Amino acid sequence: MEPDPGKSLDSSKISRLFLLGLPLGIANTLPGISGGTVALILHIYEPLIKAIKSIELRFLIPLLGGVGLGVLLGAAFIDRIFELYPALIMALIAGMILASLRKTRQEAGRERRESRKNSAVQRQRSERTGEILNYFLLLAGILLALLLSRRIGGGSGSAVIAGEPGFLRIFLASALASITMLLPGISGGSLLVLLGVYPAFIQAIARFQLLTLLIYNLGSVCGLLIFAWLLNWFIENYRRRLMFFLSGLILASAALSMPADPGLLEMLLFALGFSAVFLITGRPVEIA
Repeated sequence: MEPDPGKSLDSSKISRLFLLGLPLGIANTLPGISGGTVALILHIYEPLIKAIKSIELRFLIPLLGGVGLGVLLGAAFIDRIFELYPALIMALIAGMILASLRKTRQEAGRERRESRKNSAVQRQRSERTGEILNYFLLLAGILLALLLSRRIGGGSGSAVIAGEPGFLRIFLASALASITMLLPGISGGSLLVLLGVYPAFIQAIARFQLLTLLIYNLGSVCGLLIFAWLLNWFIENYRRRLMFFLSGLILASAALSMPADPGLLEMLLFALGFSAVFLITGRPVEIA
């Protein structure tokens, strides 16, 4: 049974929300794993949207407490292995990002199935122009990712905006990444990789860099509060077009995240990351 943010919570429900927040937090540190998808799987997606819209603190505080602990645990692990094996981890991340296309394809296909309930005339007229626009949005997503990102030289390779991220970029990136909790199929970690702040984000958490963490959290809160209504409107009205655009972003960022000269181990890690996320997103999940 889904938690209801509008009802009073006893200690058992508070504990349950805290535990449900753990996998959400871990998911937000892993590129290719969508926090929104995990929320759907755990049956707390709609209650989360309602709680954010109404700023229901009795629901949000225990859930976000679990999210915070999950982020801390995930970041501590990733920070260590990224430092030791950067090329291998970037190959793993690239595979995870690419596999998340399966979820955007499922979400786009869901709207198409629903549109078949319309009359034949309406369907023919809308599909003829709509599909052209959808593929234009796919290309636009690819081009946007390529414009935002460029390959950094060296053995590991990554798709990031050049240079060390400043506080303004961290704030904006965290605001954008936070809304992926509201958008099933899209990974906040993947977006942080694309915007070049993922290593700084992981290091700040693992090494308790308080100022960076404060800016990141402020950006996340602002993103959630500002975009909760807007994003929900886009999902309800333009799901298929939005998913095509996001698929373009995913395609480009996955390609650019691969190491410059991948070897056998990098390709194996790429396949492992792809397979793991592909299996996780294997079953379409409906937003009730």
